[in-house]
This record gives sequence, structure tokens and C-alpha cells, in this order.
Amino acid sequence: MMIEKRPALLLDHFLKVKHTTMNQMMAATQLTKRQISYDLEKVNQWLKEKDLPQITYKGSHTIEIPELVLNFLQKQQTNLKERDLILTEEERLSVIYLYLFIRTEAISSIHLTQLLQVSKNTVISDVKRANELNHPFLVEISYTRQKGYHLKGTEFDKRVLVMHSLSKLIHVPYFERLINHLLPEKNGHLHYEKIHGVFKQMEKQYDLPFVEERLHQFAYFLIFYSCRLQERKYTKFHSDEMTLLQKDPMWRVASDLRGQLQFDEVDSEVCYLTIQLLGLSLGRSSAQENGPDLLYKLCEQLVFDFESKACIAFEKKDEVIHTLYQHVKPAYFRMKYRIPIDNPLLNEIKSEHKELYTIVKEMLHPIGSLLGITIPEEEIGFITIHFGALLNKPKQVMPKKKQAIVVCPSGISSSLMVKHQLESLFSEIMVEKTVSLQEFKENSFDQYDLIFSTVKLETTLPCFYVKPIMTPIEKNNLVTEVYQYLFGIQYHDLSLKELLQAIGKYANIFDEKGLRQMLSQMTFHKKVEVSRGRQPVLQDLLKDETIQVMEQLSDWEEAVKVAASPLLRKGMIEPSYIEAMIESIKTLGPYVVIGPEVAIPHARPETGVNQVGMSFLKLNQPVNFLNNEKYPVRLLFCIAAVDNTTHLKALSQLTKLLSDKSNIEHLKQLESTEEMVGLFKQYS
Repeated sequence: MMIEKRPALLLDHFLKVKHTTMNQMMAATQLTKRQISYDLEKVNQWLKEKDLPQITYKGSHTIEIPELVLNFLQKQQTNLKERDLILTEEERLSVIYLYLFIRTEAISSIHLTQLLQVSKNTVISDVKRANELNHPFLVEISYTRQKGYHLKGTEFDKRVLVMHSLSKLIHVPYFERLINHLLPEKNGHLHYEKIHGVFKQMEKQYDLPFVEERLHQFAYFLIFYSCRLQERKYTKFHSDEMTLLQKDPMWRVASDLRGQLQFDEVDSEVCYLTIQLLGLSLGRSSAQENGPDLLYKLCEQLVFDFESKACIAFEKKDEVIHTLYQHVKPAYFRMKYRIPIDNPLLNEIKSEHKELYTIVKEMLHPIGSLLGITIPEEEIGFITIHFGALLNKPKQVMPKKKQAIVVCPSGISSSLMVKHQLESLFSEIMVEKTVSLQEFKENSFDQYDLIFSTVKLETTLPCFYVKPIMTPIEKNNLVTEVYQYLFGIQYHDLSLKELLQAIGKYANIFDEKGLRQMLSQMTFHKKVEVSRGRQPVLQDLLKDETIQVMEQLSDWEEAVKVAASPLLRKGMIEPSYIEAMIESIKTLGPYVVIGPEVAIPHARPETGVNQVGMSFLKLNQPVNFLNNEKYPVRLLFCIAAVDNTTHLKALSQLTKLLSDKSNIEHLKQLESTEEMVGLFKQYS
């Protein structure tokens, strides 16, 4: 029997979640109730052919997966080898491209119809669509009678698109089978197991920490790469660039990799492997023999800028810089050499961390200009969750009863996000460490009570599946499962049907669909709001009573005191906070001056903040910060933050406002507080 992608993903979801509800399935899959019911019918037909019990979902509030089904799926890994593949259009486009990349003969439309099991018209339509999508990669699928379907473009550009195609396919449940489907007739091609084994050996030999998930993808890329080398298709590099890369310690590793995998001995290809490895491995600040490199210094500046723009201060700044460097160094090489990276969390990051994403994007813009690189949204997203994880780290560690580890092959940022998210959800659990999948396989962790993992594991310890960013419903499911295991406590969701019937008895419901959607998440949203605290917007903080306009003041210290005075009068801060701001500027320099004539004075919350607040002072005559003519300031936004996150929404809105230079000039001209309030309202 053929099983399509959506039902296949549903089966994969059941492996991670033992019991669920229809509403939770709708939220997790972004499908309608009708679509899920249709997919469950497909799954049940498949289970029937396997003589397995059906999944009951009709007329039942909770969808329970029979134990026999779970055991079967776990043992057979959802029996992927027995499935006939039905590819989506997006998957077909990637498969066509990969197939043409390794072709050794003229490819006709008959080859492609047999490969994809679709009609000739569908193949023609797919090729046209692929060329539309591939245009930014400077590669085209062309056709001539003599050569058939073939690729036009430079060898480097073609390889960039191969990596991009693999990054899109690697998340489908039948990825490995799909790759084997493309390569069965290729004699002597490299196998994944051999490549992965060589990498693990080199990782130990050269003490090189690789990001496991990207290593997995790169190992598959090298299979296609080796086919290309057999056809003597090589890349070209400028001699100056090759000379520079030959001096990098990674050149020796790349040369060793070339030898072990028996690739052609071509300098330009060793150069190519060097940049790929630099984009794959973590940056190590401890390994710098000649002092910090440019990227490390940029990371120091990034952390400094982030503290200034986010109006917070990290307690262990060296650790923050070190972990950021580990992420930024490979990211730099990925961006410079257009090595694509897939960020499946991007939309969730933009939604869940909208304010932080805005601040990070603004902060990275000058870095991109300085290095001469374009910073894609995917990389901005990873750096955002990196800082997000550091901001959400709990301040005080409560005594915890259970010890846990996190298994995550996706790199430092995702691991940190999972760790801190779990610590904020469970006061009863201490997350001792985060490990890669390979570390987990090679070591014993029997001393721990439970495991949280972003991937499926074979283990006798209690294991719970998590994501770096979870929706409220996913968090709710996790809390329910963990508490049931730890304390035998089980929470039952109130049936929406029963709730709506009860409401309908006493009130007229005008929008049942909207009410149903709101009620399905209401319980957990309330818990989140209480624990996070409300995040005020810009107009909540900058009002008539917190805005001042003055002609001039004696000096910058007086300006800071006057700017903060509305917050002091309202009891939001203590006098000690004003003293701390002034002392901080004297000690650290004019870091609060964030642009021409604009400053955002702030200090640490514990120096005297009672309540989140913001005030604005406009001077008609500037004051020079630290009495230095290089730092004249007319616009002062004083911020009082109670923690690392409550003020971020208002701050990100202020960042957007100030990023437009015309707004700064407009503020300088305005005399009426009413007009200023109107401007702040526009960005709230």
C-alpha cells in the first residue's frame, strides 16, 4: 500500500506524543479537523493491512495510540522501506535537481517520468517551476536534443543548490530511502556510513566539535560530491583566496579528509572542502594562538551592543562571548561562501521572539556591511534564539529533585533554548547538561532520572520529545506527560463540546469557530501570561507624564537625572538607580549613546528598579556625554527594566522608530508632548 507524506508525518508525530486530542493535533500540524480525520483514515487502512488495531478518534475526546501500534512503529521505524513514495511538488523539484547533478548520460523526459512516477506534462511543469525557484542560485535546467536535460551554471553555484535541495529534503520521514532511490545504479559511490565514520574519527583526532545535524546533511552531500568528482567537475578559486585558506589549520583536516575518502588530489577541491568544514565546525576561542581574531572581537562588540540595545547586562559576559563565537564563526563562512542552512524554527522565532528578532536584526546590519556579507533570515533567527536562551535563563536555581539531560544535535543555540525552556517549565527538574546525539550513543547516562530529546532515541530511561521552540499547547502536553511520570498526576482537558454546550445554555454564541479556537488554548495562555508578566508596548510607557521638553541643562549627569525624574516620582525606581546609571557610564564609557544625538541610559534591575518604566527627555541644546564633543545628545530615553524580557516589546518598538533617521529629526523638531505621544503610538 502507498502512504502519502501527510499520513506519514502523522505516524511520525504519534511516535513522539503518546496521547493527544483533536485540538492539539490541529495546533501541532496546522491542519483542519477534516484533513486530520482523512489522514487518520489512511493510517487506519494501513494499520488494517498490517493486522494492527485501529486508532480510535471518532466520538472520543482523547486520541489514544494503541500500545501494539506504538511498539510496531518503534521497531520498524514506521516501516519506511515498505512504502511506495508519493512526492509533493517541492520534493519532486529537489529530486529532479539532484538527479541531474549526478547524471552521466543524456536525460530525457522519459527518465524523469519513470523517476518521479508522474506524467510528461507534470515533468515539463516541474522543470519550469524549478527554474523559477533556482533563479537566485544562478543555475538553470536546460534542454537540448544532444545533451537532454542538464544544468547550466558554475560548478560552485550548482553545489550550493545541491546543499539547498538536501536541506529541504532531509526533514521528510523517508529521506534516506529517497536518496537511495536516486543512487541505486551508481557504481562505486560512497556510502553514508563510511563518510560518517571518517568524520567521527577525525572529530576525535583533531578535537573538532561538529554540529551533528549539519554533519549528517554534509555526509549526504559528499555522496553527490563524489559522483561529481568522478566526472572531473572541479571548482575554481582565486589564487589569493587559496593562499589564505592554505594557512588555515582546517586545510590540514580537509587534506586528510580528501585522502581518507579517496577524492581527486586537486588543490581547488581541498580549498572547497576547507571552507565547508569551517562552516560545519564550532568556533573555539580557546584555540586562538595569536590572540582573539577579528570574529571574536566582533562577538565581543555584538554582546556589548546587545546589552546596550536590549538594556540588560549579562552576569557572565565572557561565557556569553565564548558561546556566541562558537556559533558565529561557522555562520560567517556559511554566509561568505553561500553555504545554505535550513532553519525550520524561523517562523516560530519571528512569532515567539518578535521583539528580540527586531533588535538582533538591527544590531547585525552593520556587522554584515563591515564583513561584506549578506546575513540571511535563517542565521538572524539562530542568533536570536541564542540570545533568547541567555535572556530566559532563570536567575535563581531552586532545589530540584530530579536530574535530566538534553539530547540535541542541532547546535549550541537550540540546545540552550531547550535547556532554559525546560528550566522555566519545571522547578522540580535540574537540567544538568546538554549533549549531542553522538555523545549520548558513546556514553552512559544511567545516573540521570530522565531525558529530553529533540530526536528519537533508543534508551531505557524515561524520554520526552521536545522542540527548541514550543507552542503553548506543546508545552502543556509536555508538562502533562512529565508530571504524570514524576508524580502520577494526570490532567484531563475539559471537552470543548461540553464547554460550548454549557455556554450556549446561558448566552448567545455569535462566532462559535472563533470562541472554540480561543477556548482551546485559553487555559495554557493564562498560565504563560502569569509567569511571563505582561509586556507593555511603547505607548504604555511613554505618556504625557513621562515626557519632558527643556531648552538646555548644565551637563550630561544633570540630563540623566532629569530624564529619570518622572520614573522616580512615580516610584518605579529608587535614587540608587539614577546613581547606578551615571556610575555605569563613567566606568564603561558612553555606551548608552546609540546614535547621533540619541542616548538610552539604563542600569541593572537590582540597582533600584521597582517597576518596568521608560521616560523621554528632549533637549533643544545638546549635552556632551562624558564632556566629550564626539558624543552630543539631545534625545534621552531612560529605561528601567525589572528583568531581561519584560521591557523588550516596548524596546523593540523604540528600536524600529529610531532606525528611521527621519523620526529622529522629527522628534528634535516637535515641541508638543501630544504630538510625541502620537508618534510613539504609531510604533506601538
